[in-house]
Amino acid sequence: MAVLEGGKISGKQFLAMTVLSRILAVLIEAPTISGTKAGHDVWISVLASTFMTIPWALMLVHLAKMFPGKTLIEYSQIILGPWLGRMVGFVFIVFFLQQSAHAARVAGDAYVTTIMPETPLIVFIAILTALSANCARSGLEVLARAADIVFLVVIFLLVLILVLPINNVELLNLLPVAGSGWRPIVEATLSSFAIFGELLVVAMLFPYLNEPKKAGRLAVTTVLVSGFLFTWFSIMVALVFGPTMSSLVLPAFTLSRTIEFASILERVEVIPLVAWTLGAGVKQTVFLWASMLGIAQLCNLRDLKSLAYPVGALVAGFAVWLFSTIFDALQFYTVTEFGSLAILVCYLIPLLLYIGALIRRAVQPSQGKEG
Repeated sequence: MAVLEGGKISGKQFLAMTVLSRILAVLIEAPTISGTKAGHDVWISVLASTFMTIPWALMLVHLAKMFPGKTLIEYSQIILGPWLGRMVGFVFIVFFLQQSAHAARVAGDAYVTTIMPETPLIVFIAILTALSANCARSGLEVLARAADIVFLVVIFLLVLILVLPINNVELLNLLPVAGSGWRPIVEATLSSFAIFGELLVVAMLFPYLNEPKKAGRLAVTTVLVSGFLFTWFSIMVALVFGPTMSSLVLPAFTLSRTIEFASILERVEVIPLVAWTLGAGVKQTVFLWASMLGIAQLCNLRDLKSLAYPVGALVAGFAVWLFSTIFDALQFYTVTEFGSLAILVCYLIPLLLYIGALIRRAVQPSQGKEG
């Protein structure tokens, strides 16, 4: 088979792409905040789910190390056989397409809702998708370098959103802890844990690390950094908005509108606008690239670049078709909707692949000894 992607990425670039893909939820919809009943205790859920995710991330790393140089699509076929492996690979590709489409949709909806209500939604989706497809067509190294630059800008803007509203903080808004009981916290924890399943895309990036030995450390760092930022964001929203935080549609945008710095810096809604544009662009491109690579590997194609615009068109179509309103898109990350999908695609199937790989590795040496 021809080499479809010859690029290599550094650990720093890996972190930029994966962390940005994960914290887009913070920058736009913050589903754990608006999609659950945990209220001001949601930070507990986010923190708990962060540590719950680490063993899963390490499992993906170990699975990748058993098949060096292979992506999730490739070693699925090795473990399960060509036919069943291709079926599983197809499921992963559909998931990547859905994630890319969701990133485009929520970013477009955010623009229509906040600053350009008269502009058709399809305009934003088309622009974002065209830019993402063009970047993905340029290859992984170009995408990684772009993400490396964007990462610093987005983190800086996010920190501004989390620091500047300090004058509106009310510490008593965090009390009482578990005032509505632990059940809402548990439900929010499961929701947050399911959303961490987005990081399944790392299984497509591991083969292209220039230092594969650091894969475990990078995966854990991705989980901890994104979890820390989401926990910090949840605490800040709770401190500012208190009992009304669960009713917020776009928490980051609403939080930025509370910023008034020395009566000079006001109306800084541009901060989340820039942050979610850059963040959505990176996430959409990463998953679009993963979809392209998966399709090429599944179909034994010789060229990756030719898939960019057809797959981009498919992503744009999904973005319009999958969600009828902004509320459908924003409420997608709930336990009942995304939770069941993530448990199956991101957790159960990789776990079965891992068990199958362990069995395969245990059986093959014994067969060799018998021979």
